[in-house]
Amino acid sequence: MTNKNGINLHFAHANGFPAASYKQVFNAFPEHFNVAALSQFGHDATFPVNSNLSNLVDELLAYLRTKSIGPVYGIGHSMGALVTYMAACEAPELFKGVIMLDPPIASGVARLVFKMAKMTPMIDKITPAGKAAVRCQSWPIDEDLVAYFSSKALFKDFVPACIEDYVDAAIKVDGQRKVLTFKASVEAQIFRNVSHNIHRYYGKMQRPSCLITAELSQVCVPRNINHFLKRTQIEHIRVPNVGHMFPFEAPVDVATLITQKIDQWEAIKKAD
Repeated sequence: MTNKNGINLHFAHANGFPAASYKQVFNAFPEHFNVAALSQFGHDATFPVNSNLSNLVDELLAYLRTKSIGPVYGIGHSMGALVTYMAACEAPELFKGVIMLDPPIASGVARLVFKMAKMTPMIDKITPAGKAAVRCQSWPIDEDLVAYFSSKALFKDFVPACIEDYVDAAIKVDGQRKVLTFKASVEAQIFRNVSHNIHRYYGKMQRPSCLITAELSQVCVPRNINHFLKRTQIEHIRVPNVGHMFPFEAPVDVATLITQKIDQWEAIKKAD
């Protein structure tokens, strides 16, 4: 139930993980947090995946305007974090603040590497695009998909409830098969178009913002984000002993971090 006196949030999901996959994070938020979430980026024909994910930024802004829930605290994980940051820079009136969870930011030299790679098939090797394009998308109706995904390396550190939530969010029954709702072709295109133009947003963020990275991440690593941190002076929090998928590894801890940061910003606003 929506709390009319509560605080509005929008949570933008990681590539390939529909928003409902984050149920354990959402459940751990306080009751006065009203969480909205666009279910699956990139699947609306009005906003096809394009260069530097600019259409996904437009998709998020259109969602917020249509739902009339702004201004919100924009929270995002991985791809969703990057899209949220760019959206807040373009339409600050829709946001109260931004929290990015381990986004695929490519700044400085890394930006040039990604820009060049995107012109060649190499992008499928330096991002998960190649694997996404050929991933299994259909299973027999009686397949235990919680067990199936639990055996995969990507999910090895997930708490069991998060795997169950992912299966509920990402799988539907189609005839005598279970199929992915998040199209592999869309997932691959999102990876292939990861933004290399983050430098264009330097100096445009008008809202409180925080970058939360995972110590064991292979995505949001110092060589990719150092230039971004220097140019934006954004607050940076590093979470120990977790990887890139840490909202699923430690959902309660992540919800607590987000809550503490929003509470801090709200207190500063009231003091002013």
